Amino acid sequence: MSPAKIRSDVIKLSELSTKKPDYYFIQGYLMGLGVLPQLLVPSEWHPDLFGEFNIQNETELKYLESLMALYNQSMDKIIQNELKMPAKCSLSKQDYRESLKPNMPLPNYCKGVLQALKNINKRMLNTEQKRSINSFTTVLKAFTSPKIAAKEFGEFAQYNAQEYKRNYVYFMADAIFELRFSNERAVFDENEAEFNNHFLDEEPNELDELDEFDELLELVLADTELKALEPMQMLLEIMESGLITKQFIKNNTGHFWGLQETRPYMMVRAHRAKINALHGYTQKAQSELEELLTLNPNDNQANRFLLMNCLIINKQWDKLDALLADFDFQELHATASRALSTFVKHGDSKPANDYKKMLQQQNKHFIKILTGQEKLKEQQPPYFSPGSKEEVGVYLDSLGKQAWISVPASLFWLRKK
Repeated sequence: MSPAKIRSDVIKLSELSTKKPDYYFIQGYLMGLGVLPQLLVPSEWHPDLFGEFNIQNETELKYLESLMALYNQSMDKIIQNELKMPAKCSLSKQDYRESLKPNMPLPNYCKGVLQALKNINKRMLNTEQKRSINSFTTVLKAFTSPKIAAKEFGEFAQYNAQEYKRNYVYFMADAIFELRFSNERAVFDENEAEFNNHFLDEEPNELDELDEFDELLELVLADTELKALEPMQMLLEIMESGLITKQFIKNNTGHFWGLQETRPYMMVRAHRAKINALHGYTQKAQSELEELLTLNPNDNQANRFLLMNCLIINKQWDKLDALLADFDFQELHATASRALSTFVKHGDSKPANDYKKMLQQQNKHFIKILTGQEKLKEQQPPYFSPGSKEEVGVYLDSLGKQAWISVPASLFWLRKK
């Protein structure tokens, strides 16, 4: 059955019901059912979603078959960890509020998921399950109306809205894991105990508590000197001798960040890449970052930013173009990388100057800071808004200036009126 046929039939079925839910609300609801710790049979969720049906003939009865086909597709997506919202549930890059007006796809989809989640009995959840579902519902509610979004996203609303939307799949994956799989606690705890034993490496005097491991992790991630590479290697070897084996990596490649237990591993490897890059070992950094993007193609860690500049410094323009095609976002890093790539290929040309204009439009501070006409504060805040000086600071922290210096005459061209 084709997607168009399913969509058409489900919309017709909705019109025969008393509640008449929107198609995106229905899609969200069915995906929400996949988060529940318990299985609901159709006779339980049909009334919640549609109210009562007024089906009068065999043709209309076939609409129910299309509904179940859509339901089965949704459950398959849950199992395969394909959790992205439908393409129409997009968020405006100019003004997020435009996408949250009544009856727009994004808020309707989120309302559908929230409606399904009402079937959860929170009194039966443990602390970690409550935490995950509360985080997930907070994200969903933020996209149900401009008013709620403004309250949730705060001062840097446009940027935070984009980040929430981009990270939606991770909040959902976390909720699914906690609610659907952590109930098998005996098996999970046994595996976790085995993992912890490997962490300890039978040397309790060194790391006899996981808290000590966390403290060591925090210290390592705060250090950007080459001397930090040795303890980082030790931590990675401990993790790779425990849970994160070659087979585990093979089985979970593609959604590593969606697994809570792999996040320290991803953080350490990303930091190792950053240290190598900062000290001039950009080829080592590039290789590591490419592997991290294979493990986590959605790039929740934003490793693509440093990778773009490593590719520029290493003059691997074909790889840079491929990366930019994979992440077709209107981000400052991407525009700057496209500007440099075009300048290398075409020199001071109209295509290159078009990207320079785009840089000026995206961030009026970028050219002045890169060419020394404006200065940044020494202490950068943890958050930034698009178009701010702080955004340029994030770009510079990922070897932005070094990338421009590596391309002869590029800074002179950048400053040229």
